[in-house]
Amino acid sequence: MSDQPFPFYQVKRVFLACPGDLVSERSRFPALIATVNDLRAHSIGFHLEAVGWERVIPSFARPQEIINRELELADLFVVLFWNRIGSPASKNSSRTGTVEEFELARRLYAQTERPLVWIYFRKQTTEKGDQVEAVLALRKTMEVAKDLFFREYENVEDWEGMFRQHLVAYLDGLQRWDIDANVRSMRPEHALIKGNFLGEGIYEYGTVLRLFVDLDGDGNAEEVGFKYSHGGYSLWVRKFDKVLPLDLPSLYQGGEGWTEPKTIHLAIKDVTNDGLPEILLATHDGLIDLKLAVYGFNLAGTRPPNLTLEPQHFSLLQVLDHGQHTAYVREGGTIVLPYGSAGLAFTCTWTGKRFECAD
Repeated sequence: MSDQPFPFYQVKRVFLACPGDLVSERSRFPALIATVNDLRAHSIGFHLEAVGWERVIPSFARPQEIINRELELADLFVVLFWNRIGSPASKNSSRTGTVEEFELARRLYAQTERPLVWIYFRKQTTEKGDQVEAVLALRKTMEVAKDLFFREYENVEDWEGMFRQHLVAYLDGLQRWDIDANVRSMRPEHALIKGNFLGEGIYEYGTVLRLFVDLDGDGNAEEVGFKYSHGGYSLWVRKFDKVLPLDLPSLYQGGEGWTEPKTIHLAIKDVTNDGLPEILLATHDGLIDLKLAVYGFNLAGTRPPNLTLEPQHFSLLQVLDHGQHTAYVREGGTIVLPYGSAGLAFTCTWTGKRFECAD
């Protein structure tokens, strides 16, 4: 039997930004996150994931833009400054990469209250030069504006102790949604979709299938529910006391040629790479017809400001109907739908607006 107190952890991404003169802090950052996970986060059902430019996959694009995409998915943004403000983000930019990341984090927080922004200044050991003057000017701007609180530290050991305490306080202020309840209705032998999900369940007639997940990134879990009642199916999202009914595909509507689904599988996962989870609803007719409906914010792939769970924002994105028995939901926005008996499969890849499928 596992000693792990929670079958699943709720993940919080922590992004670190700093110029090149803070290599000691950056090198210790992953180990510090791991220590807080072991000492505190895992014991209360959370996992802190260290995020930074190191995990960015090479690609044809402006490097800073690729790094910024990782930042947009973060829950906590941590920025450090010392004697340097950093290097320009690109040949046509006057801003450094660290400053661009900081300004982006500020804008995101103003729009969505995510990520939280923590700022630390290490006491300067150099008094002259354009780099240190730029750091002091940035700090002075914050002091005058009085809209951001920052902390100062002496050395890397001082920062480690301070940052560890701040992470523990951050964790103690979180409210964990009931991710463990999200698997109590699961029957693996009947699974229609396979992958690493935030929650999943097989629907049993006469019951209500409920999963709990933070769909809009505000830190509060919503209820995703599915049931059959009075001759019809219904799927909904409940946020506090407000219910958002979701339109079901035509296969749930009855009519000529309609076949009652034999198995219904509900799951939760971010399949559009926007940092927010989507609802996956798979059905099978008991023969060779698998259909997978994907629900999410209809601006998926971006991260629209002022997200609200309203019909005009959150809806049915697409129905994938190329599969026969099982859908494999991979990381990174890919769904594989096998068909036939010769190992053939459709691979459906998220393109920013929809899944494009090819065999």
